[in-house]
Amino acid sequence: MCKTELIKLDNGLNVISCSIPHMRSVSIVIGIKAGSLYENSTQRGISHFIEHMLFKGTEKRRNTLEISQCIEELGGEINASTSEESTFLYSKVLYKNFASAFEVMSDILNYSLFREEDIAHEKPVIIEEINKYQDIPEDWISFLINQLLWKDTVLGQNVLGEKKTVREFNRTKILQYFNEMYQPKNMVIGITGNISSQIVQEVIKSSPFVPKKTIHENVPKIYFKEQIAPELLVSPKKVNQTHLCFAFEGVSRFHPDKIAMDLLNIILGAGLSSRLFQEIRVKEGLAYDIHSYTQYFDQTGSFNIYAGVDPEKMVSSIEKILLELKKLKDNKINTKELRKAKEMYKGSILLGLENTLNHAFRIGSHLLLYKKEYRYQELMERIENVQSEDIRKLAENIFLSNKINLVIFYPNERKINKNSLIKNLEI
Repeated sequence: MCKTELIKLDNGLNVISCSIPHMRSVSIVIGIKAGSLYENSTQRGISHFIEHMLFKGTEKRRNTLEISQCIEELGGEINASTSEESTFLYSKVLYKNFASAFEVMSDILNYSLFREEDIAHEKPVIIEEINKYQDIPEDWISFLINQLLWKDTVLGQNVLGEKKTVREFNRTKILQYFNEMYQPKNMVIGITGNISSQIVQEVIKSSPFVPKKTIHENVPKIYFKEQIAPELLVSPKKVNQTHLCFAFEGVSRFHPDKIAMDLLNIILGAGLSSRLFQEIRVKEGLAYDIHSYTQYFDQTGSFNIYAGVDPEKMVSSIEKILLELKKLKDNKINTKELRKAKEMYKGSILLGLENTLNHAFRIGSHLLLYKKEYRYQELMERIENVQSEDIRKLAENIFLSNKINLVIFYPNERKINKNSLIKNLEI
């Protein structure tokens, strides 16, 4: 495996690179600590809005077409994404075009114009993006379950924002947030592929990132209310399936049980051999799509389960899912199942290192969110050190009846007795 090299620049920017000479590509991932977690009530969606605006034009490249063409004519790709805690701008190109791609990314992060006409034009686009996610049950239910779990904290708000706040964005408000958050001290760059550390340093010097006067450095403290009973949200929709999404408060990314929760997720609902897939889909035939997933933040995390089921079999599906959780609490994982989960986990890490973009995301996001270098060997050791009893105890602590959160989308023509259903939410 390649050896990473960390470069700390005078402007506060950290760049971590990994040379892989046998690759044809180089990937660049620029991470910024800017996301919905940092937004106040009038800024909801502003991080995501800025992500869109970065592609609207600079003095050198006047519009989206000119920006995208600069990368695509090099045989590469460029894109961006926004989450609760971060925004990522990323590109993958042939190694000979690294300098050109980096200059484009530097240009749009340093010199985007944020023209009033572009802001006005993008507002309805973002609103249609919100509408799109509301029309996709699997996507919208994942937002509503976060809202139910995290209540009125910043983790319960939509990364895309709200239609009301999006409509009220203006250039002054956008530039104020942009100048506070999108600057070298608040950024990390991950670079992997067929590129040397020397060339990386030369290119960064030729396309530097401009420091700004102000910076928002404080991570907002989130205060959670103690959950004392199951929470249930039911909503009739124009759907054919009944969609279920459970959430339990989990552990943070820094918690000692983080690796155990990853393994618990693999065992319960990740992959075709997982318990939920085998029991609920293969044996019972209750669902086509059923899986679990985790979310990690600085101060907390969540363990989630999604299923799309036959409306006639909703109650039995819920019972079967909760039964699988009870089994995890009451019984140790056998040696064979634990070994399989560990090998799946390690395999996903190692296979991810073979793709330069995935690799750049790994080393870049780790430095951004954990503030330390990504060491996959250390991660392998931590995976091996997890014991069966560690996972059982974690399941015992997470899967509590009073900690159940459940959102249900069901067909309009059907009826659900919410009070009767909530009484059966027991593990």
